Amino acid sequence: MINQTNCPLCKSELKKVHTTKDFLVTGENFDIMECPNCRLRLTSPFPDKDAMGRYYESDEYISHADKSKNVFDLVYNLVRSTMLGRKRNLVEKAVGKKIGSILDIGCGTGHFVNTMRENGWKVSGVEVSSKAGELMNNQFGVSIISPDEWLNSHEKYDVITCWHSLEHVHEPWIYLEKIRATLNHDGVLIVALPNYESTDAGKYGADWAAYDTPRHLYHFTPSSLEKIMFANEFLIDEIHRMPFDAFYISILSARHTGRSAISGMWNGFISWFSALLNKEKCSSLIYVMK
Repeated sequence: MINQTNCPLCKSELKKVHTTKDFLVTGENFDIMECPNCRLRLTSPFPDKDAMGRYYESDEYISHADKSKNVFDLVYNLVRSTMLGRKRNLVEKAVGKKIGSILDIGCGTGHFVNTMRENGWKVSGVEVSSKAGELMNNQFGVSIISPDEWLNSHEKYDVITCWHSLEHVHEPWIYLEKIRATLNHDGVLIVALPNYESTDAGKYGADWAAYDTPRHLYHFTPSSLEKIMFANEFLIDEIHRMPFDAFYISILSARHTGRSAISGMWNGFISWFSALLNKEKCSSLIYVMK
């Protein structure tokens, strides 16, 4: 375990804002630390890279699950199907192409990669989980590469996407440097991240499910992400809402507090509505960068 005491971006001393826990697997406690300067938040301590795998060992880790076991999973899968089409449209609009090459970092079981392939794109995926890669290959016949293989490759892409994956990476600036080097001229980086300034994050505090410690190592806002991206020579061109995340995250957060799914749905609705009035209150945001 590695305690986080200073901001990796601006070197300021971090301040503790919450103590939360791993609600999914181990029940271990972790702190949420914040930089008073750039407002980046970090989980502390960081599990060692070699030890991270055990924190993903859960049948409930829904990004790696495809079986519909209950109503919640059915709704999740329905929403995912809807969002896949929206993501494809967003990608094609952002890059100005209907066909091209795309790399998805943290591709999970490959639903987005498969959607892009079915619509004519040349696809590649990076995934750390061998279990997810096996599921992806069995279901879609698409092979993935490991992060180390990608970091040592020379392939170039029109689009690189990180759908809720950059927050899992121990050293995201290494990924950003590689992404910058492997994007084609006029290429686009698209990143989706939870937003700890959202209405639902304010409601649930330390029990907010999108902290998801220790799987999420970093926690962002639009302003803190802008500083990180600018330091790595990216500019945010567009920001889009992920409207369904408020409901999903609020239901999980309500479960953490011992409250009902109905309570979570109601708070999700409040968060969703507030994001209509102020985009930066949205539970999760998509950033288009060049």
